[in-house]
Order: sequence, then C-alpha cells, then structure tokens
Amino acid sequence: MKAPLLSAALLAALTACCTEAPAPEAPNSPADAAPAEAAPPTNTASAAAGWSVGDTIPSGLNGVPDVEILEVRGNGSGAACGTGKTATLAYKAMKANGEVLDPGSRPFTFQVGSGQAIVGWDKVVSRMRVGDSFVILMPEALAYPGRGDLKFEMELLSVR
Repeated sequence: MKAPLLSAALLAALTACCTEAPAPEAPNSPADAAPAEAAPPTNTASAAAGWSVGDTIPSGLNGVPDVEILEVRGNGSGAACGTGKTATLAYKAMKANGEVLDPGSRPFTFQVGSGQAIVGWDKVVSRMRVGDSFVILMPEALAYPGRGDLKFEMELLSVR
C-alpha cells in the first residue's frame, strides 16, 4: 500500500515543480498510450554492444521527437524489461537545463505499461535491461505536455 502512495506523491511533486499550470489529460487512444514493443536500441550499430550516446528510443507518436540518450553510465544484461512487468528504477528528474526537480531519493517501482508512470517512462523502461543506466532527454509530450523537455538520470535496478 505504501508504494502506490509514494509513487503518487513523487509524481505529484514532480508535476508541481514543473509548472503551476494544470497537466493536460493523458492520451485516450490505446495506440497513443501503449508503449512500444520491447526491443534493443534503435541505433542498430550499438544494439549488440548496448546503449551508446546518441541512441534514441522512438516516441511512438506522430510529431513527437524520440527520446535521446545523452550519456551512458552502464549497460545491463539480459532481456529488455518489456511491458506488464514490475520495474524498480533509480532516477533523478531535471529540467533540460539541469535544474533538479526531483532528486529521486528513493527508487520508484511501477508496472511498466500500466499508466502508473509518465508515458515516456513506460516507453523507455520497457526497452531497458537490468543494469542499464543513462541520462536521457525526454520530449515534453511524453512527460508533462506544456512544461518543456525533461532530463532523467535512470538506472533499472530490478524487474519481476
């Protein structure tokens, strides 16, 4: 019971930090809201070796830029998380300029693809492997539309 309350509190805090304007409704179309199939990085040159700076993760939405890998801190092993599994993620949320919005003082656990996290996290984490650690630039449409692009430091700690 504590995890869902903590998750809601963290997301509310991040929302409050980003702007004072109310958040737009999430897309209602299943095609817009569903995360992409789990797959290796889109830059096929790095798929066998893991993530590389400049790799992208498709947004899956027309007119929305892809998520860009800005820095790789570690490449994990095993299969990509996929959707429907429970993932535990260490993170830090920042504005695109690096201003910290949420220091992510505790890991965040959520069911990937269920809408328990922002759309962009569902898309990114579904493609991560345990041990993957990087800094990404996420388009605002995948996080909090109207509030600017966000940077996230992310590390997938576990999947079950």
